[in-house]
Amino acid sequence: MNVVVIGTGLVGAATAFALHKAGIACTLYDQVDLVAAALNSNGTPLDVDFGDTGGSVLLAPSATRVLKSLGLFDEVVAQSSTSPHIHWYKMDGSAAVQLDVVPLNARMEPDPELQAPLQILRSKLHNILLRACQQAGIRMFMGKKLVRVEEQAYSVRAHFADGSTATGDLLVGADGIHSATRRATFGESSKSQFTGVLGYIGVVDLVANNIKMNETCGFYIDRVKKELVCTFRVSEQIGAINIMTFHEPDPEETEGWRPYSDLPKHSARLAELVRGWGVPDHVEQMIRQAYRISPASIYDLPDLDAYHKGRTVLVGDAAHGMVPNAGLGLGTGMEDVGALFELFKRLPDQKDVHSVLNIYSKLRVPQATLNANRSREMAKQYYSSSVLGPSFSHFLLRAGIFAFNHNLMKFYSIFDCPKEVEKAIASMPRA
Repeated sequence: MNVVVIGTGLVGAATAFALHKAGIACTLYDQVDLVAAALNSNGTPLDVDFGDTGGSVLLAPSATRVLKSLGLFDEVVAQSSTSPHIHWYKMDGSAAVQLDVVPLNARMEPDPELQAPLQILRSKLHNILLRACQQAGIRMFMGKKLVRVEEQAYSVRAHFADGSTATGDLLVGADGIHSATRRATFGESSKSQFTGVLGYIGVVDLVANNIKMNETCGFYIDRVKKELVCTFRVSEQIGAINIMTFHEPDPEETEGWRPYSDLPKHSARLAELVRGWGVPDHVEQMIRQAYRISPASIYDLPDLDAYHKGRTVLVGDAAHGMVPNAGLGLGTGMEDVGALFELFKRLPDQKDVHSVLNIYSKLRVPQATLNANRSREMAKQYYSSSVLGPSFSHFLLRAGIFAFNHNLMKFYSIFDCPKEVEKAIASMPRA
């Protein structure tokens, strides 16, 4: 069997490596054009989607389970740090609310190694995944912008803007929130929609700038003004910061979240912005001293009833819109990878492709839609205030976190890929 994978991001690279581990041949294609990027850089440092982009990503057990099954967990641990607590604050850093993540995860995850979430720079995780693909001999073609998907009787063909094509038994769309695969397969009505939230992602050297962070993961919120700042201690040396507010999409923002070229201008502008919001000094300094800042307009996707059509299947952000929220989007995408991995390990033959895709959609649509709605509801809480005022809203947050900490409510659920796939295959009609 041969699989065409569109997109070389985190989930695309993970999918390709998982398929290889399952004995399935695959090839990666991405629209990033290295030659054009180099020519347009005017001699400045070249940043591409698989380079130094983005900030921190949070890996919960749903993601680390899959990485462990692929044999990549130890390498990820070596380049990450644990994040045992999540804190919420009012914008000025007062009224802290703490979620104890490890005991919460321990109720669902029996493996002690996986109970503490991991924080890692997106670029480091991406490098781990791409290096695994390279070492596995998985080929990657760049400058391949998908324009059309052609379903054939026993295969599927991807058509690219440069006139070339790629044919496989299966096509995986892992090309993110602005997925061309999704639009080509499910129509323009399925495309991403701007949420009204504009984000900025910064990365800073904490040690070099003498910045002290007490939180490993913190959310600073002003519900009345609809403003949110998230801070992450990626390691003892590196921190990351996300700033979110309602605004028009940034004209410099691209689908790949490329860093700003004029860093001094934007670091000073954003530092003054959050200073005006009243954030603690260390939060202001994190964006003021950032060595990389990327704009990121936040989009969502309409929910789908199935993640496949014919021989084309969607994974990650191409399948399910996920407003950024403490790693829920990446975790859900890695569950997609784990599900396909377990399915193809058990059903590797060409004749089983349609069975695999039907089971995949049956398993993943309910879980991913649940996660997407949960993420949307949590985001809504960040940007809305009770009629009784923001202090009452913060009290409700405190009550909710108390319920999570004391096992009175479930914060989220972990999708057990091997178990769920085994159950689904066992329930298949016998030929």
